[in-house]
Amino acid sequence: MSGGHPRPLYPGDARPPGEVARLFGPVGEVDGQDVSRMGKSFALLPGCHIVKLAEKTGEINTLSSGGYVATLPRLLYAFRMRAGLTYEIKVDAEVGSGPTGRIAIRAWERDEGGGATELGPALSPAEIEDCQRWRP
Repeated sequence: MSGGHPRPLYPGDARPPGEVARLFGPVGEVDGQDVSRMGKSFALLPGCHIVKLAEKTGEINTLSSGGYVATLPRLLYAFRMRAGLTYEIKVDAEVGSGPTGRIAIRAWERDEGGGATELGPALSPAEIEDCQRWRP
């Protein structure tokens, strides 16, 4: 997991880590708000949050003088975020020779004890609506 100090995406003063959920990854929007230029680490209040991937992501490997830039699919995640937990979206790239390769996108809900549950993207508008009705 990476990201440094999470940027709060809620009004008011900063809250302690036990009162917020943390989100890490190549995020383009959270609940319709463009966060693509705000970094990759966010703090959110518990509840349903609709997360859209950034359009592109990349990585530079200074040891091998290589790296990649990937165009990401238009995936939405409907996360039922709970206080004290971390939600991570990770892109793994398998870079081939030349300009092509494959990417794998995975998301997890992680607790402080090291437990992790893999979460998939929202596959239908009904999944998003169910999430939006959910209360922590």
